[in-house]
Amino acid sequence: MRSFKPDVDFILWTGDTILHLKPENINHQMNVDIFNNVTNLLKSTFPRTPVYPSFGNHDTDLTDQFEPRNTLLYNQAWSRWRSWINDDTQEATCRKGGYYTVKASPYLRIIVLNTILYYKRNKQVTSDGDPAGQFRWLVEALQYARKQKEKVIITAHIPLGVQPNGETELYKHQNDRLIAISNQYSDVIVAMHFGHEHTDAFKVLTDEKGVPTVPIFLAPSVTPLGYSLSHNPGIRLIKYNRITGLHLEIIQYYLDVEAANIAGTASWELEYTTSGAYGIKNLSPASLYSLVNRMKAADSQEFKSFWKHYVVTPPRSLYKECESKCHARVFCRFTKLTESDFAKCLQEFDVDNIQKFWRWFFRR
Repeated sequence: MRSFKPDVDFILWTGDTILHLKPENINHQMNVDIFNNVTNLLKSTFPRTPVYPSFGNHDTDLTDQFEPRNTLLYNQAWSRWRSWINDDTQEATCRKGGYYTVKASPYLRIIVLNTILYYKRNKQVTSDGDPAGQFRWLVEALQYARKQKEKVIITAHIPLGVQPNGETELYKHQNDRLIAISNQYSDVIVAMHFGHEHTDAFKVLTDEKGVPTVPIFLAPSVTPLGYSLSHNPGIRLIKYNRITGLHLEIIQYYLDVEAANIAGTASWELEYTTSGAYGIKNLSPASLYSLVNRMKAADSQEFKSFWKHYVVTPPRSLYKECESKCHARVFCRFTKLTESDFAKCLQEFDVDNIQKFWRWFFRR
């Protein structure tokens, strides 16, 4: 990224820094070494740029198990990342649950959440309540930002919403509460950024009337998911308005692993820009919602472009089209962030397909 843009304002590091191995093959010292290596690499590559890290579910030596209380992992993270956070008032929450907030500029605040505290696989927390007091703290931070007329970017590892299989990865109570809080403060929140899924995607949060409120972005990972070339590595640059926080464009870069292996050298290249690929002038909730509406047909050019980018432009020999049922599931998760709303959306697709069949039948 330094070769493309060396003078960025800040970097979001969205977790899962530790390799994805079985727990018996990982130990705490290995995690310490990896975290130190990556932290030092980022500091040496971007010495004057703050980095705002969040935890991923693989970032503890007991995968997925994040406690809602002071731990060695949190304490060491504070010591490691303190110079980036640069605000000792955030020490208590960072040590308590791995979450914190920073003021990135006079107009923009970053809120870093630990959504592993809401993860269904995390058996250190319950499926209700407020683990580590993070919800209460989040509301207070958003209220303060509203009072100070700041805009907010929220970042974490696991996103709110559903997977293509229609299930939430977060407990229902916490997923619903995150949705409610985000809608309540949509005048403050300009965007949300996550990782976790290893794919390039986005969602649009809507209110009870269906009005788009907050854009949600999922960045592809630097490491492919699994052990095939069906997903190339990706990194992204985001252009935004420094005063309003409005996201203007994603400039996505990728590494063609197959080509790199043949050539014997890695060559990162531009994959796409959102303005060029989708013809949208910015990444506001309204613009993205309009784009979603243009992707309702599986054969639309917009959806075909999205799907190619979703799996980070794999080699043609490994590329698989997303048709019919695949398309319906991908489409519904754009704006349906609860399991019940997602299921209703799928039902509507089935009704549309039945109606199309009968129209075709009678034309025949």
